[in-house]
Formats: sequence, C-alpha cells, structure tokens
Amino acid sequence: MKALIRRLISRYGTDIEILTEAEKSTKARGFLQLVTSKSWQNMERMIPDGGEVPRGQYLFIGLPDSGVRAADILLADGRVFIVRRADAILYRNESLFIWGLCVEGGEADPWTESSDSSSPS
Repeated sequence: MKALIRRLISRYGTDIEILTEAEKSTKARGFLQLVTSKSWQNMERMIPDGGEVPRGQYLFIGLPDSGVRAADILLADGRVFIVRRADAILYRNESLFIWGLCVEGGEADPWTESSDSSSPS
C-alpha cells in the first residue's frame, strides 16, 4: 500500500516548495485541495453581508519523507499556504502519508481570529 500511495502522489501530485521555520527550503510533491465542507467549522460569519463565507482551508496530502510540519509554508502554483496542522497517517506501524490542514497566506487567519469580534453584541 505504501508503494501505491507513493506512486499516486508522485504521478498526480503538484510540485510544492516547503519553507520550514528554520528557513530551510525543500521540494516535494503533494495534493492541495480546497475544503468545501458545509459544516459550521468551515464557515465564518460576516456581519456586513449578513451571510457566511468559506474560511479558505486547504487539505494537504504529501509523502511522509516531505517532512511537512505545522507552521511550515507551502508554495504551490504561485500561491502561499501556511500549514496549521500536519499528522502522519499510519498503516501497520508505517507512515503512509502526511495529512495537513492549511490556510492560504495573505488572508485573515481563522485560527487566530477571535470569535467574539465577529458576533453582534
């Protein structure tokens, strides 16, 4: 199974540059996909419009040897993504791939925004 996942990511993944907190840069391949969930965790209240908008979270799937960790920066397709969480997915005590949750850089960060500031008083 590990070889199959490696082949899939290598063949169909996107070229990604990883910038670590130690200012080290490496190249890898992986998938970045917009999370389009309709759940409340992926929605942000917008008082001016009176509606809800997506927060802009992205799923990352990459090879375990990519070394992606929380707080790393991913550069792909001319865009910047900040890794907020990264976990190794294990199968029979072996790391199959890295699963991560990211936000696009340059936008409001939903993890650090206070929920009190966006709700009416």
